[in-house]
Amino acid sequence: MTSPRVAILPYGQALGVTPARLPLASLGWPLGVPAGIEGGVLGDLDRDDHLIVPPRNTLHLRPGFGTRARVSLLFREPRAIHGHHMRLLQLFSHRRFFRVLTGDPGLIAALPNAVEFPMGGSWVPHWRDVSCEKRAMCSLIASAKRSQPGHRLRHAVVDWAREARADVEVMGMGYRPFSEKAEGLAPYRYSVVIENVREPGYFSEKLVDALLCGTVPIYWGAPDIGRFFDIGAMVVCDGLEDVQRAVAAMSEADFAARAEALARARAVAAGYADIEGRAARAVLAAAQGAGGQRP
Repeated sequence: MTSPRVAILPYGQALGVTPARLPLASLGWPLGVPAGIEGGVLGDLDRDDHLIVPPRNTLHLRPGFGTRARVSLLFREPRAIHGHHMRLLQLFSHRRFFRVLTGDPGLIAALPNAVEFPMGGSWVPHWRDVSCEKRAMCSLIASAKRSQPGHRLRHAVVDWAREARADVEVMGMGYRPFSEKAEGLAPYRYSVVIENVREPGYFSEKLVDALLCGTVPIYWGAPDIGRFFDIGAMVVCDGLEDVQRAVAAMSEADFAARAEALARARAVAAGYADIEGRAARAVLAAAQGAGGQRP
C-alpha cells in the first residue's frame, strides 16, 4: 500500500470550473513530489490522499472539489482578514472539510474538525547559514501599508524614532529597501516586530524570522504569545509607549542577558518556519488519529 499523498493548492490559485482536471504538477507537495504523478490530474487522487486549500469564497458553496481526497482548509491570515470565512464555516460549511487548520481560539472552540495551527512561517529560507554577528542595535522593517492597526503603529514608531533620534534603523519597502530580509534582522541585537493585527493565537513570520536571526523582538502582537515562546527572549509591548520605553532601555548588557532565553525561543521558532510541511503533517496525524475513517 502506498503512503497517503499530501498536495497543497498554491495561495492565489483557484480550483477552477473543472477541478478534477487540474494537473497534479501544478500543486505543491510539501513532503516531496510523489512518484508517478506525471500527467496526472486532481481527479486521480485517492480517498486516503489529502488536498490542503486556502480560504476562497467559492469553497463554501461549490458543488464539489473534483477529487476523492480529503480536503482540508488552511488559514494563513487572522480573523481581521478572514473573518467572513470563519463565520461561514461556523454557520454551515465546516462539514465540507476534513480538517480546518487555524490558530484562532474562537474557531477552534466552535468547530469539531478544527486543529490548532498557529501560522508562523519564515521569509528567511536559509536562516541556518546566515551570520548572526551583531553590529548594530535595532531595526524596524515596515511597508507602506496603513490599513491594519499594526501598519499604523509601525509608522507611528518610525515617526517617533526619527524625531527622538532613537537608535533604530528603519528598513523595508516603505522606507529603505533590502534584497534579503535577513539583512534587516541578523546584524541587529533588537528589532521592533509589530504584527499587522493583535489577535490571540496569531503570530507570523515577522516574529519567527527575528528569532531565527538571533534578534530580540520588541514585540506587539498576540496577547498570548507566552503560550508559544519564552517571553524572556523578547520585550512584549501593548502600544506605542511600551515600544518607546523598550527602545530606550536597549543595551548590549540586556541583549547578552537574554541569550539563553533567545536560544530556546530560536529552537521553538524553527519548528514554526515551514507552514506547508507542518500543515501536511497535521492532516496526516489527524487521519491517523481518526483511524483512517472519513468524516
